[in-house]
Amino acid sequence: MKKMKSVPLNEELYNYIIDRFVPEDKLLEELIKETETLEIPLIQISPEQGKFFTLIVRMMKAKNCLEIGTLTGFSGIHIARGLGDGGKLMTVELEKKHGDIALKYFGKAGLKDKTEVVISPALDQMKKLVSENRKFDFIFIDADKVSYPFYFEEAVKLSHTGSVIILDNMIKGGKVVENAGDDADLKAIQDTNDLISKDVRVDTLLLPIGDGITFSVVK
Repeated sequence: MKKMKSVPLNEELYNYIIDRFVPEDKLLEELIKETETLEIPLIQISPEQGKFFTLIVRMMKAKNCLEIGTLTGFSGIHIARGLGDGGKLMTVELEKKHGDIALKYFGKAGLKDKTEVVISPALDQMKKLVSENRKFDFIFIDADKVSYPFYFEEAVKLSHTGSVIILDNMIKGGKVVENAGDDADLKAIQDTNDLISKDVRVDTLLLPIGDGITFSVVK
């Protein structure tokens, strides 16, 4: 294989992209500040990932979206902003405290009618949705990493041909190429990447945006 031609993304180039294509958003800044004040970990997606999700959902004309791992609503706002009339995002969160903040900011963002927060263990809710024969156009997974293989399997069941499934943190801060050792999260990420890369039900690419996302389209 030829040597890579991608340009390494240093801080200067990153800031160039953000300054031009991801404008400041006072509401999202307020959300991040409140998240930090409440001592909730700032583990939301990056701003450019958010913009990317908005564009993808809009481009797909997605109507039904599912998010696994709400945190305080940062990613959910971006997904819901891409929805057209009649579109809906169901976002699943384990911690009620987090979900309540997300609800608050969905309202502030004018997205109350386009969002639904479900407080539940993620796998339980996904299996419930499968039993109801629900299907989603866009599924974003950003929750506990050791469960990623199980989340992905349920996500495929909740998909139709053309559905997009995205998993976050798939480069794991650059550690994905290292020996996982006793790091269960890193091992899960590596195993999930290997699993998805060989899954004939999807076409997938690992994209180096944010902390890395696997971007799968269901066949």
